[in-house]
Amino acid sequence: MQEFELILISAGVLVSAAYIVAQARSHGTTDHIAVRLMLGVIPAVIAVSVVLIDRYDVVPDDIEQPLWLAAMVIVSVSLLIGTGYRLARR
Repeated sequence: MQEFELILISAGVLVSAAYIVAQARSHGTTDHIAVRLMLGVIPAVIAVSVVLIDRYDVVPDDIEQPLWLAAMVIVSVSLLIGTGYRLARR
């Protein structure tokens, strides 16, 4: 399970870095404090949730595996849709 946690944390860091690079290369210099705050808070909340759920065994074992798979799919699809939307607006 530790590998999964590290993958999620790494993905959050990479998405944040990609957004910062894309923002720096954009023509308009819009600096939204709410977006920057969400980029720091959301990956941190996800990382803490993953660690706490695993440590305290909150999810029953019989639904744990399908739940993790569904969560990964939902997060991946939402990130792809958000990235596509963002790129289409430019």
